[in-house]
This record gives sequence, structure tokens and C-alpha cells, in this order.
Amino acid sequence: MATKIALIITKLDLGGAQKSVLYTARHIGDNFEPFLLCGEGGTLEKYAKDHIKNLYTIPSLIRQINPIKDFLALKELAKKLKEINPQIVHTNCPKAGILGRIAAKLFTKAKVVHTTHGFVFYEGQNIFKKYFYIFIERFAALFADYMIFVSNKDLQTALKYKITTPQKARLIRAGVTPKTKESLHFNKAKLFEELGIKEGTKIVLQTANLKPEKNPLESVKIANIVCKKMPNTVFLYTGTGPLKAKTENLIKELKLENNFKLIGERDDISHLLSIADVFLLTSIREGLPMALLEALFMKVPSVCYNVGGISEVLKDGQNGFLISQNDSKKAAQSIINILQGGFNFKEQSLALLRDFDIIDMLLRQQELYTLIGDKNSLFNNI
Repeated sequence: MATKIALIITKLDLGGAQKSVLYTARHIGDNFEPFLLCGEGGTLEKYAKDHIKNLYTIPSLIRQINPIKDFLALKELAKKLKEINPQIVHTNCPKAGILGRIAAKLFTKAKVVHTTHGFVFYEGQNIFKKYFYIFIERFAALFADYMIFVSNKDLQTALKYKITTPQKARLIRAGVTPKTKESLHFNKAKLFEELGIKEGTKIVLQTANLKPEKNPLESVKIANIVCKKMPNTVFLYTGTGPLKAKTENLIKELKLENNFKLIGERDDISHLLSIADVFLLTSIREGLPMALLEALFMKVPSVCYNVGGISEVLKDGQNGFLISQNDSKKAAQSIINILQGGFNFKEQSLALLRDFDIIDMLLRQQELYTLIGDKNSLFNNI
């Protein structure tokens, strides 16, 4: 009999965590029966409806803190989990991770796994806010049997702040489907025309969203420095979010309308990467961004703020540049250096990515699920 696994995530926005969960739900294998529980909406919701057989929407499950809706979401999750009666519950993301773990432990006999795709707290954060989030993480961890971390940095952080123990912790890298520029076949001229960019223009790409943790205003400040020296440069920023209006206002204030384009959510990221000269990330916190992995597999030099697990795949001077948090001048200079031809992508840096194939990620998850399933069977036979 197949092992029932309930995968829980807050919302199917276009992001690395969501892509990983959907890949697991779709490709987990015949020995497992996956169920996906998530909040309403999101760019990837249609994909889920088209490809995931056991998809359940939890209307009250939202990202924002809302005591009434959070209580309702906990009730809805508990009800649905009791109906499914899974052997394993695997939660992802902060809100779904907290409510899902509590519901699973209190209302089912399932073993509970939680994946941390980057912590909400970070260095430099207000000290009271930081330790409040650490307290919440410790509390939620009490309801998990295993915790998966996508980067070694996050795993070590969890051990440092006593969020988990070495016995419960597992390192399972986030994975992507490796692509190369040579493997893509599409009409580049048409893409340039759609974007309103002349072929030959230098392109800096950031695939993120317009949320505070992605720090989009910092990207505009970097663009302002770069474009003063290299006006034939265009920054493309994908995604949407609550900082869209502020970002648009700063673009106008700095007169960058022709150099900084907000192009919304896209399903052609690999095509955009193939025309990009530089990949940029200005996040204040990350787990291990899949967008960066995709860029590096395609040998796009990357300039990123050194947060989360980024330094585990981005090596300064080899496949791009690691920048201290909010050092916009150094980030801009690094981009200019790349655009002016002063940097060569080191082929040997691709060896750093050998553990980041999405198939490897799935196999490691299957190994953990099987281990848990075998332990459950042993316990039930006593």
C-alpha cells in the first residue's frame, strides 16, 4: 500500500519553495500517494489544478498574520488531515509550517517533516523582532519529527539557536532542472521586441518579487549607479508584490524609466536568463535561491548579497561576486566590471552545483519518507 503524504504550503506563488513542492507532489513515485494542501490563489495554482490529482484548497490559509483566519485555517487543516489520514505530513514555508505542524501533531498520528526555505529572522534585524521569530521557530519545531534545510548555513543557524537537534536535522538541497543556453530554442528577436529592448543592450536580470525580503529598492539604487556609467544597460525585474508602487516611484524619481523595467511574473525565466549578461539578487534573507542556481547552471555571472546559503554556490571571482549586505556601490562596480568584459566565468565552478539537481532532491526526500514509513511500520507491528 502506498504511503500517504500530505504536503502543505501557504500559497502557490511563483517561487522556489512552491516549485519544489509541486515537483515532489507530481513526481514522488508509485510507493507514495501525495496530497497537496494550500491557500487560494497564486501564479502556480493553475499548474497545480492541471497536474496534481489530490489538491485541496484551504481558503483561510494566508500569508499575513490574522488571528481569526489563522484559527480557521488550523481547523480546516485538522479536518482535512483527519480525512486523508496520512502517514507523513510535510510542511513548507512559515505560516503553513506552523499551522500545519500543529494540526498534524494534535489531530493525526502522522510523522511530521518541515522544510525551512530560509528563516524569517536574519543578521542585522531588530534584536527584539529577531528573537521573537527565533522563539516562534523553537515552538513550532516541537511539533516536527524531522526538519529539512536547503542550505548548510540554515542548518547551522538552526543548531546555533537550538531550533532543532542534529538527530532531527537533514540537509536536502533545493534542486532545479539544469539547462544550458545552447539547449534552448526560441525566437530571441521576438523576446527583445516584447521587452522593448534593442538587441545588443546589456541586460541585468533579477528574478524575485516585490516584497521587503527581496529588497527591490536596493536594485533600483544599484541600477542608478550602473546606468550613469553604462547608459546602454537595462535592468529587468520579474515578479509582483506589495512594494510595486514604491519601486515604480523610485524608478521615476531617479529617471530610470528606460533602464529599469518591472516585467511582472513570467513563465519564461530560462529564456530571460539566456539573454542576460548578469544575474542580480539583493535579498536581505534567503534559504538557497533556486533562481540563482538556474542562472549559474546557464553560466550567467551573478552578483548577490551574501545572505543565507548563497555563498555555498556563489564563489567570489569564480562565477560572480558576493557582496556585503546593502553595499550598493560595490554591487554596482561588480556589475560594471562584468559588463565591461573584466570577468570570466570559471567553468570549474559548475562542479559546485552537482548536488543541486532536482532529481537528486526528490531521491533524498524519497529516502527520508521511506525511512519514516519503515519506522512507522515497525512501530505498528509491535
